[in-house]
Amino acid sequence: MKKPLAIFVLMAGCGAAQAAGEVGNEAQSYIAGLCAMTSEQQPVNQTQEQYVQKLKDMTRRGTAPYAMDKPDFNQDEAEKVAAAYTRLPEKVKRQNRQDQEACKKATMEQYQQAD
Repeated sequence: MKKPLAIFVLMAGCGAAQAAGEVGNEAQSYIAGLCAMTSEQQPVNQTQEQYVQKLKDMTRRGTAPYAMDKPDFNQDEAEKVAAAYTRLPEKVKRQNRQDQEACKKATMEQYQQAD
């Protein structure tokens, strides 16, 4: 993934986080990032651990080395988001690859059900 895309995804996640009151900023950001990643890749079943690692890599790449406030990666939150996404039915995942907003909504609903 290219650096500008990673930055855009993180910014989009922050914007989406303001829209939803019940889900924290980190979860919103991870959901947006996960949906952006899955929309760009070929339909391949990946494990929860692989999604978490991709989120970690994306967070690291999206932070400038000279940034004063580098965001910490929240492993627990990323694992919850990845688990929510992996629990989605395959049919929903296929549809969500075409529509990131639908992906965010479906993943968020699954995430909130797990809490």
